[in-house]
Amino acid sequence: MMAFRSRANRQKPWLIQKYKGKGYVDTSKAPRWWISQPDKIEKYLRSLKDVEVFEIGRSAGGRPIIAAAWGRKEILPGRTSNSLSSAIAGGSTSAFYGKGVRKRQTFIFLGAAHGTEIEGTVAALNFLNVVITGKDLRGRAWPVMAEQGRKLRIVIVPIFNMDGRERMHNSLHFIGIHPDAGREIGQGHFKNGEKLDWPRSKLYVPIPKDKVAFMGTYFNDNGYNLVYDFGFAGGECQPETKALGKLIRDELPDCVLCSHSDNGSLAQPPDSFVPAHYRQRQLQLGAIVGSRPKYEGMKKWSVTQRLETYAGQQFYQTDMIHHMSGALPLVVEFPCGYQNYPDNHAEILDIGMTVLEEIVKFGTYFGFKPRDPKP
Repeated sequence: MMAFRSRANRQKPWLIQKYKGKGYVDTSKAPRWWISQPDKIEKYLRSLKDVEVFEIGRSAGGRPIIAAAWGRKEILPGRTSNSLSSAIAGGSTSAFYGKGVRKRQTFIFLGAAHGTEIEGTVAALNFLNVVITGKDLRGRAWPVMAEQGRKLRIVIVPIFNMDGRERMHNSLHFIGIHPDAGREIGQGHFKNGEKLDWPRSKLYVPIPKDKVAFMGTYFNDNGYNLVYDFGFAGGECQPETKALGKLIRDELPDCVLCSHSDNGSLAQPPDSFVPAHYRQRQLQLGAIVGSRPKYEGMKKWSVTQRLETYAGQQFYQTDMIHHMSGALPLVVEFPCGYQNYPDNHAEILDIGMTVLEEIVKFGTYFGFKPRDPKP
């Protein structure tokens, strides 16, 4: 039995222990515009005008991973190389990207690689609604976001880790839950009672399924934390990673935003193994993204002070994305309402929308990818 569930509520895992005081948060209730369940997401996406909804692959558990695309796809002519690194070594990245400049850059949003980190996904769905209708799902107009977003091709993968999301399918949000409950939902625990804490859970690849009492939502049904999968290992990598690789090789996006959730640290430090001018671009965007919520008096804002992650140099999903497609990769940690801060859905959505607006504005004004330095 999971520690955050009482005996009376063991059949209702969406009733989760509160952060303060007695009782439980009913995480199955949220505003109508807060769309975070896979079936509801797909139904909503299929209702949108001029949006193509398609399957990019299947999860380890056999669940469909869907994507939604809006805007004309543009592949530049004159490509002679399927390898970015080879094109760089040959002296011209246009051999990989093609000749000329795209009129419509491609922006991919990759949501919930950790299955219940869905706050960014909610914001991305509202962003898409703004691009199509001018307003978010609450009816609020975002004129700058609409104008700039319509200059892009937008591809949204709402839930990348479908297996992890399924384990807490009936929970729509995690606002105001106890930190211990959040840890257990994400990381799980062993049958012998031992807790899997972050980041110690990363020592197990894969998580030994026969030894866990509850598989955390970080992991797919094979027990893999997908952000550390073997992206270049061919048949050894997970089906979700294969699906992502095929998508980004097909789209050759200009930017891929990998969405996560924590206490709202927003744009993360630059990647370890991308070129220096891409690292500089990541820092530029991170400063802009983290500053605007501060200027507007929002409850979460953050500008990274580090050049590396907490673990130092490591090869991450975003490094893989860059080397496979040449995209500018970004990791954003959206606020999840941890310890009641922020404490409501609207504030969390406003922060998420502000972050997305700043990223889109920067991309359309300056280009997502930086110019290659002259040799």
